[in-house]
Amino acid sequence: MGTPNAAGEQVDLLNATDGSREGFRVLNEDEGQDSRMVDSIGALSGASARRHVIGAANQLKADDLAVQKEGLDFIRNLICGNDSMEMIDCLFEELGQDKLFEILTSKLRPHLSNPFNRDRRSSENNVRQSPPQVDIVTSVCYIMVHLAAGRPRHRQLLISQPDLLRATLPFFAHPSHEIRSACTWIAINLTCMDDQLDHPSCRDRARELYQLGWYRQLEDLRNDPELDVRERVKTALHQISSAMA
Repeated sequence: MGTPNAAGEQVDLLNATDGSREGFRVLNEDEGQDSRMVDSIGALSGASARRHVIGAANQLKADDLAVQKEGLDFIRNLICGNDSMEMIDCLFEELGQDKLFEILTSKLRPHLSNPFNRDRRSSENNVRQSPPQVDIVTSVCYIMVHLAAGRPRHRQLLISQPDLLRATLPFFAHPSHEIRSACTWIAINLTCMDDQLDHPSCRDRARELYQLGWYRQLEDLRNDPELDVRERVKTALHQISSAMA
């Protein structure tokens, strides 16, 4: 199944190639939106999306990383597009807010395994830590990007997840520029204001990011080798500073 991306190319919703997955866009004011980022990997909507949310959640519990990624990409697709805000609400209703954030946080943490002995009573000396797979981290980060691009209450829910936000910090220095860029977009979207009524909440979100160490991580990316990352960093730092002023 495919859908046109921002460049008019057909994108496979659940099996997008690296090239097609890069297609994200910034909605400008002429489109009735602000400078928040959404990625155009493809959108799923309607009753069929609602019916498959629980199926995607079950995929996230699988041992097979490919199955996990498929579930994450389903959610990523579900909450971007014209009806993204309704789909975010659908996701929270069907899966549960706490459960979703718990899953996302767990996917960003190192995977613990014991390759020598599967006995639970085995020595901790045999336990190995493996970093999360790049594709898994990318999908999780863009889910966070889309959640932060939702309604103000969606941003408030995300900023209220310190464990998830702390777990994201190491990925500001990830070798993948796509992951580094996604981290900056999370900060940009979290510090956008819908209107003046959102200003106090936006200020609080900016302060929370600052206190969690996001501002410092963004500053470390000022000289990132990728121009796209550097430009996003400027926007994120400006928005955080302006919101706290």
